[in-house]
Amino acid sequence: MIDDQAGIGFVLALGRALHRYGTPAHRLEEGLRRVCDKLGIVAEVFTTPTAIIMSFGAPTELKTRMLRVEGGELDMGKLAQVDALADDVIEHEITPDEGMRRLEAIIAGPPLYEHGLSTLCHGIVAATLAVFLGGSRHDVALAGAIGLIIGLLAQALQRSTDQARVLELVGAAFASFTADFFSTQTTHISPTIVSLAALIVLLPGLSLTVAMTELATRNLIAGTARLMSALIVLFMLVIGTWLGERIAHAVVKVDHIAWPVPLPEWAHWIAVVGSALGSAVLVQAEKKQLGWILAGCIVGYVGTRLGTIWLDSQLGVIVGAFALGVLANVYARKLDRPAQVVTVPAMLMLVPGGMGLRGMSSLLDRNTLSGVDTLFAMFLTATAIVAGLLIATAVVSPRRSL
Repeated sequence: MIDDQAGIGFVLALGRALHRYGTPAHRLEEGLRRVCDKLGIVAEVFTTPTAIIMSFGAPTELKTRMLRVEGGELDMGKLAQVDALADDVIEHEITPDEGMRRLEAIIAGPPLYEHGLSTLCHGIVAATLAVFLGGSRHDVALAGAIGLIIGLLAQALQRSTDQARVLELVGAAFASFTADFFSTQTTHISPTIVSLAALIVLLPGLSLTVAMTELATRNLIAGTARLMSALIVLFMLVIGTWLGERIAHAVVKVDHIAWPVPLPEWAHWIAVVGSALGSAVLVQAEKKQLGWILAGCIVGYVGTRLGTIWLDSQLGVIVGAFALGVLANVYARKLDRPAQVVTVPAMLMLVPGGMGLRGMSSLLDRNTLSGVDTLFAMFLTATAIVAGLLIATAVVSPRRSL
């Protein structure tokens, strides 16, 4: 017989851990309700990006607890461990008290990959995105170098909460200034491509897509809050980009137009592999998950390209998201682990954050028509991604809450 207090304590700790590692509101609520049902606990669950509210007991004797939580960190390895631990508790293989002790050990554990490798992967992912954006080899090299330095900057600023809050502003200013400065040294560099590629890890495209998913699943408060958070990050990036451009124009004369020469087709496939492995490291995925993540990136990339041919550049991503969702749900069914492990790193190539940055920049430059058109395309692309994932779940159910 499970002690209610111990069970409630474990559920609260589990909710905080799942939220910390990036679980969306609709999956977090479903997962916590499932755990409560298995443990024989009567509970109501409500989550937002900054709070978890749970009420326990019969309506006449409710006990309510609110947890103040911060934005999650992407750690797919620890997410999978927490999910496996929850299964052990609800299957009564270990007690809730033992589950809490193991949960604390998982959270306190060191990251799977060293800071040096994670920093290197910032540069790798930035370089691969420059390939997808049609950049030249000069663009790829410069984007990778800037991405590497932004990775170092992220490691340094994340030691302090106050400093971490200006990462997007400082990173965007540095990327924009560097891209514009080096574009004056050669006509082979496109500063727009370099800036977007270098800032890929900072762009809130994933948050935007998760927000649209929460809104589509009727988690309106959580989705609205996350959407506003993503837009604020976009504004910070736009202001940083604008600041970097103004400083560059004050230091050097930036007036030429670059005509980048895209790399050949085979470079895109190398970029897919590099992006998959780099993204897997950035989200701290376990080594045994790398094959699935690579497969997810490939099917998402191929599906998006086919969808673009069949439909258009905005709606075509629905095919890639559907293919990715099906593969992720197959992973969830076969290995009994969260589908997020596959979808999160693979979606870095699909998310529309770059469109938002360009749209905001156009509005800042008073190109209102272009800015509104680009922002509309961003929301259309995000909605297409969500639609593809939801259709995939309807066709191939993951048979899991997470």
